Amino acid sequence: MHGRSTPPARGAAVGARPAARAAFGIGTALVALLLAGCGVTDIPSAPKTVTVLVDPPSTSAPGTPATETPVPTQTAPSSTALPTALAAGAQRGAPHSFAEASARVAGAKAAAGVTSAFVSPSGNLRCVVTGGAPAPACEVVDGRVAPPRPGTCKPGGATDIGRIELTAGGAVPVCNGDTVTHADVPTLVYGSRTSAPGPVQCVSEESGVTCVDQAHQHGFFLARRTFVTF
Repeated sequence: MHGRSTPPARGAAVGARPAARAAFGIGTALVALLLAGCGVTDIPSAPKTVTVLVDPPSTSAPGTPATETPVPTQTAPSSTALPTALAAGAQRGAPHSFAEASARVAGAKAAAGVTSAFVSPSGNLRCVVTGGAPAPACEVVDGRVAPPRPGTCKPGGATDIGRIELTAGGAVPVCNGDTVTHADVPTLVYGSRTSAPGPVQCVSEESGVTCVDQAHQHGFFLARRTFVTF
């Protein structure tokens, strides 16, 4: 009869299935390739540990070259300075303060012509008031003084004190092996003082010699086997 559709042959339907399966397989492979190209995979990767090193924040302005921080040099501690008030020996007739020494010097009569240096009447005490090196000083010829404390004398030198120097920082006992005085200097008689036009003045007495520095308010007394600094 006209108008009835004829069903496809069985053999044709069976032949079309392999072709469809092949097309499906090709499509699946293309999708897998595309996913692999995009980095997508169905196999989970092992977690990775990332270590980030962070530099400490810089306080320098942008573009400023880095500079090394200097390391302080370790230095040996300096030796302790001697105190400005020391005493050794019997100290008979010695003043024990700057005020007492200044009053003693001021009360004595100035000896004309005794300015830069002098010697005591006994000849045992010799002093340089001005022009001395390195400072105004008095020395004892006989009867040097034992140090009143350890460390007064430097190692390798004299072991007793023979000179007292007047410095800006105080009166300093010196374990000297040299001398700053001269043989041909005038004698400063007992009870008189120097007439040097300067801040340093000395008075000669039978008990010893007392010198003061009015500019720095320091002084000393020196005699045979004894001294006082203030």
